[in-house]
Amino acid sequence: MPSARQRASAGKKYGQPLYASAWLDDRTACVAGGGGKRSSGIPNRILIARVDDVDGLGEPESWTHTDEDAPQRLARHPGGKYVVCAFGGTLGVFATTRRTDASDDGVTTGVGAGASSSSSSSSGWTIEACHHELGLPARVHVTPDEREVKCAAFDASGARLALGLESGEVKILSWPSMDVEMELGAHEKGAVTDIAWSPDGTGLLTTSAENATTSNIGRGAAVWSLERGERVRTLFDESIVKSRARNVVFRGAAFAPSTNVAWTGLNLDGQGWVVKWDTKTWRVLGKSRMFRNEPISGFAVNAQGTLIAAGSSEGHVKVIDAIKFTPIKYIKGAHMIFVTTMAWNPRGNIILSGSADASGLATRINTRSWTLRLVLWFTVFVLLILGWTSVLLAFFPDPVTSALQDGDYARAAQAVADYFNEANAADDIDDVVSSAMPSLEDVTTDNAL
Repeated sequence: MPSARQRASAGKKYGQPLYASAWLDDRTACVAGGGGKRSSGIPNRILIARVDDVDGLGEPESWTHTDEDAPQRLARHPGGKYVVCAFGGTLGVFATTRRTDASDDGVTTGVGAGASSSSSSSSGWTIEACHHELGLPARVHVTPDEREVKCAAFDASGARLALGLESGEVKILSWPSMDVEMELGAHEKGAVTDIAWSPDGTGLLTTSAENATTSNIGRGAAVWSLERGERVRTLFDESIVKSRARNVVFRGAAFAPSTNVAWTGLNLDGQGWVVKWDTKTWRVLGKSRMFRNEPISGFAVNAQGTLIAAGSSEGHVKVIDAIKFTPIKYIKGAHMIFVTTMAWNPRGNIILSGSADASGLATRINTRSWTLRLVLWFTVFVLLILGWTSVLLAFFPDPVTSALQDGDYARAAQAVADYFNEANAADDIDDVVSSAMPSLEDVTTDNAL
């Protein structure tokens, strides 16, 4: 059996720490990161790579350099063309385009100032800065003092962009102007670690790095109302009181697309958990431990609300069923160090994970195999029942046939038992008659005498 480090070689190394990820389509992903200042010698880039069935993530087919700004977070616009990138305290906007006129000779083609792309396919993707076409500066400043943006997410319509800052603030920007539309307030202490829109676009769920123990009521995960423009609830798990945990940090947030369910990651004294919430009452519906000895560092729920993926501080990746919490897949040592970013493809069957060790890994989740097995077993069972019924119909009398046709299997079983009882009784009578009557030989002898 291959070791954890050998399994990790299935990931692709990109020569730069990876901090952010997003998907362009079901088979094409963006990963981003870098080393910061040019003096580090590590490039700052947003890369585009395709996923194939054999090798997983491939070589970059396109990329754009981001000067001395290392990308920290990516948010893809629902329209499909634009990607917003957070660089610490500023934002940049980039356009992605599927190239249909590229040559097949694999040459490198420039796609804009400070950007370049490479493709071996006539249907490859390109990415380039596009602030000019939107009337934006190259870097949009969210706050005057460039407080760092830690997470970003578009609503379903693409008209608003929600930001979570290192200062704990939650802001709403209008698209495409990137003007601050609303400031909802802030977590008391700790950076916002994740942000998610409610399906109807009227609320947000955020998690933060603040310690949410029972002595720190009001910290942790929060629900925000855009109609009221404020925080309306702080989530609280009553089991924390019983556990007497000293370190309680929420990490990761997501809503189900069509049910009253939401999920958060939760690090409880160094153990990684997933908590399921009822969004009507915000009571806990269930909780499952993902990692026994390490906290969650990456978290993602697919768009269908069926699968949850979590990455750990030790580089492991685990996928579970989002409703039943049953384990689906565990990739031990997926990365050499902590997982920094996770994202599901639109179809919801490939989880992309990245790490500061410069590796990206695309893991395909095949849940249909279990369904197929159940169907096959059910088919075999039905065939056995039909075969048994055919045997009974062929060898047993009308009462059995009548009972089977009526679907009364208890009566059919009784009819079979009665049949055998009658057969045994007939055999007994034959034995009695045989023993009572003299044999033909004895009769013949007597007559002869």
